Amino acid sequence: MANALVERANEVIERVFVLDDEIANMWAFRALLVDLHTRDFSLVTGAQVTAVAIARAGFVRAAVSSIMACLDRSDRRENRASVGQILEMLEDAAIVETLPKWGRTTAEATACIQRARDEYQAMLKSDAFSRVRALRDEAISHLLIKGRATPEVPYQMIYELHDKAEKLAIELFEVCAQRFQPPGFAAHKPNLVKGAKTFWDTYFVGMTSTS
Repeated sequence: MANALVERANEVIERVFVLDDEIANMWAFRALLVDLHTRDFSLVTGAQVTAVAIARAGFVRAAVSSIMACLDRSDRRENRASVGQILEMLEDAAIVETLPKWGRTTAEATACIQRARDEYQAMLKSDAFSRVRALRDEAISHLLIKGRATPEVPYQMIYELHDKAEKLAIELFEVCAQRFQPPGFAAHKPNLVKGAKTFWDTYFVGMTSTS
């Protein structure tokens, strides 16, 4: 039984690291979109309009799919990056007791998990989550036939969910995986933002080149 609990606790920790990686992936797409929207679109003419639109659509699709992978509820697919999946596994008090808590008591760990669960449940009820999920389900992943139009989703709603996923990941790291450093996405963010700027700098220079 002890070995089974350790194995299950390790599965929780693995999922927390996968969540961390997916949040970093989301930063790549977010950085590309944010940087693009600072550009001078008066430079975009002719066939370049379509080219930019195609690139932007691809980044939006990737961003929406990525953030929903982080925030989806637990279901039969057992999405490893899902906060819902992780929190469901942490409902087992024996698993929480087995996790390495880096100096925290089980009571402190349980309280942190409950805070994360409350925040997650509130996020599930938010307008941003409802709209972004509908966009993913009805227009990106499944193309479902609905009796209503898919809600419009401002970019800021996608970024808002990303911010909430980051906060939840930090709390889960505190319980499950963190010892002396924060989740890895914090370290990746500056390079991803810099890479996005380089990507669009290169694109816009090439677009305006006469050679």
